[in-house]
Amino acid sequence: MREQVRAAERYFGSFVDDYHEAFRGGGRGLLQGTINRLFRRKTFQRRTEIVKDLLARHGVAGKRVLDLGCGSGEVSIVAARLGARVTGLDIVEGMVQVARREAAAAGVADRTDFQVRDITRLSAETADVTLLVGVVEYYADLAALLGPVASATRELIIIADTRGPWWRRTLRRALARAKHFYLYYRDPQDLAGVLAPFGFVPADRIIGHSFTVMAFRAQASVTR
Repeated sequence: MREQVRAAERYFGSFVDDYHEAFRGGGRGLLQGTINRLFRRKTFQRRTEIVKDLLARHGVAGKRVLDLGCGSGEVSIVAARLGARVTGLDIVEGMVQVARREAAAAGVADRTDFQVRDITRLSAETADVTLLVGVVEYYADLAALLGPVASATRELIIIADTRGPWWRRTLRRALARAKHFYLYYRDPQDLAGVLAPFGFVPADRIIGHSFTVMAFRAQASVTR
């Protein structure tokens, strides 16, 4: 797990500004700018809209939201605009700096707290809702990642992974090899199997053109 954390830090830390620009399809680097225009923009925009809809339907106003692997903060800001108090954690300091800047620009700095943290080392964190958007595919040990998340979450876990058709998965794996990290594509049932012992059951599954968004709701009988 430590090796995968470091690999994720190196990879995402290598294109912080370009990652943020993906939501607009821009980017200063030739490679990352091209990837943003052709692939990431549509994925990121649509995925964020789906997560926003799930948060709105659940009702997060006044609740605690934990955004693990928050990146440049777009989903955290969405949750804060819906009235949540959000803690966003990311291993990349540059991402956290961008997230803080964007939250201030959006007028939600008072409802967001971004920290440079290893998301695989949760300690005293608790939340009503926890988000893992574009995170789980970078870690081999799913139980070690999701077990602490489930223990820390009272109501809802939203997980979004990036996959898409075979050719897109092939391209992503090639990029991963070039950048010295691995990708782990999993069946939604694998996620459900890890979360079930903690009292979470599947509530929603939305399949996009290159991603899947899944929501898992805590059963009413489970007290956290």
